Amino acid sequence: MKHQEEFHVVYIVTKLELGGAQKVCLSLFNGLQEHGCSSTLISGSEGKLVASVQPSPNVILLDAFKREVSIFGIVQEFKAFIHLARVLTQLRKKHPNLIVHTHSTKAGIIGRWAAFFAGVKQRVHTIHGYGFHKHQSIMGWLARYVPELFTSFITTHFVCVSSEDIKTGIRLFPFFSVKYSLIRAAVEDEQFFAPATGTTWQQPELFLIGTISCFKPQKNLLDLFNAFAQVHKKFPHTRLEVIGDGMQRPQLEQWIRENNLEHAIILHGWQNDVVKFMSRWQIFALSSLWEGLPCAIVEARLMKLPVVCYDTGGIRDVIFHGENGLLCKQKEWQQLAQNLQQLIENPKQHMRMQSFCDNLHDFSRQHMVNDHLSLYQSLQ
Repeated sequence: MKHQEEFHVVYIVTKLELGGAQKVCLSLFNGLQEHGCSSTLISGSEGKLVASVQPSPNVILLDAFKREVSIFGIVQEFKAFIHLARVLTQLRKKHPNLIVHTHSTKAGIIGRWAAFFAGVKQRVHTIHGYGFHKHQSIMGWLARYVPELFTSFITTHFVCVSSEDIKTGIRLFPFFSVKYSLIRAAVEDEQFFAPATGTTWQQPELFLIGTISCFKPQKNLLDLFNAFAQVHKKFPHTRLEVIGDGMQRPQLEQWIRENNLEHAIILHGWQNDVVKFMSRWQIFALSSLWEGLPCAIVEARLMKLPVVCYDTGGIRDVIFHGENGLLCKQKEWQQLAQNLQQLIENPKQHMRMQSFCDNLHDFSRQHMVNDHLSLYQSLQ
């Protein structure tokens, strides 16, 4: 594929933390430059991934750009918006065929409007799950939906990572059906494309269930903890390993202490090398209440881990109930526990799910970068 220097892409994300949207954004930023196309990354100055991008001359870190939205900080939010609009104006003058591509909810709103007022004609947004969902009050839902609705009118193109996000977009946003593409969020497939050694089922001394999750309400980890507690009563040799961290850590640690499960639930914090942990697991579990399509699910299947989780967002695009995992309705943690027990008790079913032939080609980094390059060229 021939790629001409006919556009410059500016990627905007609010905070460079260890999340799916951030990893996709960085993969695209680096991938375009590898293909000889110029790109710029704009983000807040906080996050664990900041150190990895700071040496790049094409990275702009804005101190005023924060992930948290605050009514009391409205002046700060306005300053961040003005600063971003000025930066984009300067970039547009330098690169006439500028494309602004935003990731995550807050960066999506602020970034697209800043691009609009900066005179940038091509404004692309990737939906990694919507900021509004059924678990909010009607006022909370409207507070997130209405800004997205108005911003949809100035959006040139939407990129969706799951079929569920496409259905929601077509239902709730005018003209969405004529300006979207389905492009999967890539994972570092070269690292994960090897079966976990722990998945060869036998009655081990320890049976490890694992998850990767930030500690915030949408990930709903207490449901998984409750489900595991029920499993652990019947199977004392089970352990739950959690890779991640976040605002709810004190609450989760207190729950573990109150339920005397310090020996059975291990919080590893964020880890740069998750493969060494996942390679020992027998099951991957997730209890999220709202998602786009979590990259960790794809990583788990690349490692041939059976997945037990809630039927959330676009997870059905990858997990097929009874084939490579077990799904259940959200908030039914007792069913989540039963599904975990089912796989522990049935080695033949576990092995069948382990050996399921997944088609995950679209989740490769190269495939994602090529699809985006084709999209950018089509917008010229």
